[in-house]
Amino acid sequence: MKSSEHTKEGRAKLTRRRFMGIGGLAVAGASLPANAWGVSSEGKGAESDKPVIKETRILGRTGFAASDIGMGAASLKESNLVRYAYDRGVNYFDTASTYGNGASETSIGKAMPFMDRKKIFISTKIDMRNDDTEQSLLDKFAQSQERLNTPYIDALLIAGVTNVNQLYNEAYHAAVKTLKADGRLKHAGVSCHGPRGVGDSMEKVLVSAVDDGRFDLMLLVYNFLNKQEGEKVLAACKEKNIGTTAMKTAPGKIKDIPTFDPENPSKEYEERIKMMMSFGLPREEAIQMVKGMVESEKVAREQTKPFLAKYGLKTEDQLWEASIKWVRQNPDMHSVCISMTDFNRVDKAVALSGMNLTKGQQTFLRDYKKTLGWSYCRHGCSQCSGACEYALPVSTIMRYAYYYEQGYEKLAMEKYASLKENNAMRCAGCTESCAGACPYGVMIRSNLLNAHTLLTLV
Repeated sequence: MKSSEHTKEGRAKLTRRRFMGIGGLAVAGASLPANAWGVSSEGKGAESDKPVIKETRILGRTGFAASDIGMGAASLKESNLVRYAYDRGVNYFDTASTYGNGASETSIGKAMPFMDRKKIFISTKIDMRNDDTEQSLLDKFAQSQERLNTPYIDALLIAGVTNVNQLYNEAYHAAVKTLKADGRLKHAGVSCHGPRGVGDSMEKVLVSAVDDGRFDLMLLVYNFLNKQEGEKVLAACKEKNIGTTAMKTAPGKIKDIPTFDPENPSKEYEERIKMMMSFGLPREEAIQMVKGMVESEKVAREQTKPFLAKYGLKTEDQLWEASIKWVRQNPDMHSVCISMTDFNRVDKAVALSGMNLTKGQQTFLRDYKKTLGWSYCRHGCSQCSGACEYALPVSTIMRYAYYYEQGYEKLAMEKYASLKENNAMRCAGCTESCAGACPYGVMIRSNLLNAHTLLTLV
């Protein structure tokens, strides 16, 4: 394996000891045979204790039998993870040219010689700009194809569509037509998170894409707290036999809200104090302002206590697993794209293949929705739009905070920085006109300030 593959982050997750622990092998990178992990490409092998994919679903009119658990590759930097997932039976890989500035596609490309190309489905996304021409899109596709090391790509998705008009970009459709004629592309698709402050809803975008007739695959936000729009999209896709894949399947992490001690503030509260002081406030005034915010969180803190008393704080995997099962058990969702950041995460994700919710997990999710539903800013939701005096893209900022908490720190901070002055720093001195604007009880200002402290270096 070339040393360039090992970033500091990669080394932290994939140490030599970690490699040695997989099947007792000393991994030598590309020199390994395709079944070196001890599991054949059919998902059967010597490692009987390792999970394998148990169910596939036909990906709409593409006709491909996709693993019900797919690999979301946003943070992928190691080709060995692709090979490991493949040998566990994962055959659907979702990537994009922008993931790691091409590192994700490159990682899949390095694994390509060790996989049966006909038995995998690769969807990648193109960052389409208003000034793109057919040729510029063809050039972008060629770069992705080279990184992926493949004679063809199964699906090319328009990334993060926020407005219906983007679906009708003729440069994109001309490029798709050319690529299909050349045998370099099989299908077109759309991914959508919903509007970024302003724009069209996810439902409107994706149902319009279905009606357009030129798209064969949809990547949509869908989870047990954010299902209304997704279920309408799934119904439209089912009627037209269009492939469906899910992202943002879990609502985030379970977090306690600490008590505020002005004399000894937690790291989170100290960062809030420093943020207020950056406006020129003396520390004592900044502390008083933070106290006011904390008071508004009192009800939320009290609602959190009974849930934590019942389930404890060691429930991150419980929430993650139950959330994925909830999505997976809907037969109209063909593949659930799960971020697989290390070997252990691959095993945990693959173990959910073919699994539905237990009664205990159903109760857990109901309790979470009842007591902690207010803690999750619904991806793509725009119902508080217009309440903010600065017209901040609330859902977008909270999506970046979600990325950060899921382990994509650098990506999240870069995206947040791209907002420039249109960020949550404005919340520090506002009149909180957004109070009560969220129908789900999300504390908008408090959440945005927390996001700002996560996503910036205070």
